[in-house]
Amino acid sequence: MICVKCGAEVPDMPYCGACGWKQEKSPPRRTKRGNGQGCVYTLPSGKYKAVVILGYYTDENGVHRRRTRSQVFDKKKDAVAALPSLRESPKQKQKLLTVGEVYAAWLPTHRAGKSTIDCYKAAWKYLAPLSSMFFPEVDVDDLQDCIDDCPKGRRTKENLRALIGLLYKYAIPRHIVSDGLNLGQYLKVDGEVSAHRDALTDLELARIRRGCAAIPYASDILIMCYTGFRPSEYLALTSEDYDPAAHTLKGGAKTEAGRGRIVTVSPKILPFVERAAASPGPLCRNPSGEAWTLRDFSERAFYPALEKCGIDNPIVEVAGGVSRHRITPHSCRHTFATLIKRVQGADKDKLELMGHTSGEMLRHYQDVGLRDLQAITDAI
Repeated sequence: MICVKCGAEVPDMPYCGACGWKQEKSPPRRTKRGNGQGCVYTLPSGKYKAVVILGYYTDENGVHRRRTRSQVFDKKKDAVAALPSLRESPKQKQKLLTVGEVYAAWLPTHRAGKSTIDCYKAAWKYLAPLSSMFFPEVDVDDLQDCIDDCPKGRRTKENLRALIGLLYKYAIPRHIVSDGLNLGQYLKVDGEVSAHRDALTDLELARIRRGCAAIPYASDILIMCYTGFRPSEYLALTSEDYDPAAHTLKGGAKTEAGRGRIVTVSPKILPFVERAAASPGPLCRNPSGEAWTLRDFSERAFYPALEKCGIDNPIVEVAGGVSRHRITPHSCRHTFATLIKRVQGADKDKLELMGHTSGEMLRHYQDVGLRDLQAITDAI
């Protein structure tokens, strides 16, 4: 064997006796590319494998895993060229649909008698507050709130739960949702044991408040706790939704039940809201300056911020066998509900701040004054 560097004859050994040069080639390394572009690496067979990450999911044990797509090629250039097409999975090609669009697409396909369809149509109006939310971004707590807020009897709530399950059965095989989890199976109606949803304690709120100066996104968590917006609603807010003269935020589901509801800003979060609204664009921005998706915000901003604030947030199993963190982004909304419960104020005003569907008729028949709302948020 000839040395690959000096040309001297080398016996069967890993290094040249004349120059000391290593003769065996190092195993090929993966080509490093930008985030989200995928990678190509060599298999022991000499072929090339192209791999892209399509997303992340949580398995039945609560472990976060990657969902990938790959393909093997004889030539490296073919593997590199295939990366863009691999990233365009069927799920990514599918148009991002809202809850309302999924319902509108599902309804004509469902085979049932007129009375059954009428029951689902009647139940739909209590799910309608989520109609403008993108279907994959809906949280199980959002759905449970719709059932809890429904002012009708148990039968209507059961129809609502059945409707939600049918929408997921329609969405899953059409790749409208990012995984095969049907959230309808975890929803509870009156009398059943529901998943407990923790609000943040006063001590945890104090730790978040102390961390706002140095910990990224701690201030966003505090704003969510003092405004009561659903996580997806908060992430949709922009600087244009803040009124600096009235100190209010305007947002929420685009429906008759909660279209553009006004939430007055507590003095405890006013500096953070004004700082976030000082630049045009989303109030809560990812590192690229764009709006977060709910999943990315949860994994890359919310949970890391809680950890840096010194808040213990283990993964626990709740009713229905669901594994999730003790505190989730939706816990901020429950925290707000707990805070306004402690202060005096008319129920109609508190319902207005929360944007509950059960307050829809109150909005039609009772006047809600901005001063009344501000008195509540000033007191929390």
